[in-house]
This record gives sequence, structure tokens and C-alpha cells, in this order.
Amino acid sequence: MSKEVLEVWNDMNNRLTNFVKGKVKDPDLSKDIVQDVFLKVFTKFDTLKSKEKLVSWIYQIARNEIISHFRKIQFDSHSKEIEAEQFSDDTLTSELIHCLNPFINSLPEKYKEAIILADIKNVSQKEIAQKLNISYSGAKSRVQRGREMLKSSYEECCTISADVYGDVIDYKVKKCDKSCD
Repeated sequence: MSKEVLEVWNDMNNRLTNFVKGKVKDPDLSKDIVQDVFLKVFTKFDTLKSKEKLVSWIYQIARNEIISHFRKIQFDSHSKEIEAEQFSDDTLTSELIHCLNPFINSLPEKYKEAIILADIKNVSQKEIAQKLNISYSGAKSRVQRGREMLKSSYEECCTISADVYGDVIDYKVKKCDKSCD
């Protein structure tokens, strides 16, 4: 480490702490972030190409650490929401899961097996190919055809609307000749 880095760090430590505190509004968290910045500056100093830009480089590291902190908070809160949604029994998706069994059972055996392995047991298509002793492209085709057959089957009895993530947001039962029990 150069003496220059230590001097600049000692010189700007308070300013940097105030800068971070202004963004995160928490004195203890500010100290933690400044500590992380301090560690990165000392461990990555060799990567700095122009030593004249040391101060701006340190502030850029601080900005990146602040952004990382807020991303982590946002990710953690979304993760908790997602976990709560996934285990909630009152979602429409979980309500309709039991309705798919008759449709799956009505598929030809080779497609039924592929759908169960891929979509219910979450087996990769490469593993399906090995288990069924078929080519990888054959397994992909079988799963895709099975999904298409399943979709056309349930579309005769139901209209299902899903969001971009595949979660059911609405469904309506149609009058059909088939028994969906």
C-alpha cells in the first residue's frame, strides 16, 4: 500500500462517512459501508489505472456499495414476499393443481410420463432422456408435445389466464362434454 492511499483515506474518511450517511440515513450502517469501501480500496488498489483519480475512484466504490446495500434489502424483502406467496394455500394456481391430474392421466403414456417427470418432479430434460432411453432432442419434443396436448385438453373445459410468470390470475369453467372429475 502506498503512503498516498493512507493519507487520502485519513483525509477523506469523515467526508466519505457523511456522504454515505446522507444516502442511507443510518449512522451505524454508514460505518459498515465505509468499512467495506475501505477494504475494497486497499485490496483493489492495484487495479486503479490512474492514481490521480484516487478520490473519485473511492467515491465510486462508495456509491456502488450503497447501491449494493439497497439491492440486497430489496431482494431480501422480495424473497420473503415470494416465499409467503409460494406457501400460501389460497392462490389460484394451487387451487387448480388438483384439477390437472385427470387431464394428465388422459394423455398417452409416453407424454404423461414426460410431463410428470419434467413438470411435477422437476427432472431435467437431459435426465428424462437418460431415464426413458431416448435422445435429448426426443425428450425435449416429448415434453413439449405433452404440454401442448395437456393445454389443448384443459382449454376445452377451462379458460385460464396466467401472468408472465405462469401463475394463474383468473379462470373460468366452460361447459364441455368431458368429465373433469
